[in-house]
Amino acid sequence: MPRKGRTGTARQIEASGVLGGRLRELRLVRGLTIAGLAARSQVPASTISKIENGLLNPSLVNAINLATALEANLGFLVDQARTRSARYAIVRRHQRGRNDFPEMALVLEDLNSGFVPGVLESRIGTISPGAHSGLEAMTHAGEEVAHVLAGALTYDIDGESILLGTGDTLHFKSDVPHRWMNDSDGPVQVLWIFSDGLSF
Repeated sequence: MPRKGRTGTARQIEASGVLGGRLRELRLVRGLTIAGLAARSQVPASTISKIENGLLNPSLVNAINLATALEANLGFLVDQARTRSARYAIVRRHQRGRNDFPEMALVLEDLNSGFVPGVLESRIGTISPGAHSGLEAMTHAGEEVAHVLAGALTYDIDGESILLGTGDTLHFKSDVPHRWMNDSDGPVQVLWIFSDGLSF
């Protein structure tokens, strides 16, 4: 008999468990307690505990803060572990690591696979109508490139509104306050390339 496909909820629960295990492992390698990581990241200890136990997916802001505190990149969010580097990597469409941010109506697909990034990371984001990166603008180290593959995406860069259509590209320094939002009636697909292990 054919196997029944897993539901979206089942996939999210499985992904939460994988992510929680990786977060715990990385925290222990850094010699940090949950309280210590909470102090560094400004993410509540109760939230970290729930993430580590597979009870909660982190918000994007919490994920960025945890990655920064752990001196890691957001690669620990995706399904494919990067245990060793390679000279090059080919990522087939069906092999992309995937992470859902339901509270943001955002899906991220990893394009690095087994290649351990030294300078650049890349992801494809699918953003639902009305979704946004957060009410507050973000700043962090590095640079970003956003290339819209389909749809229309609005960026706020230091208070200036920039509308990107299909085929448009935005390149900016990430220490400039920025946020994005999908104000259109349809989904947006965007290719993000960024440096220093952080995105958005």
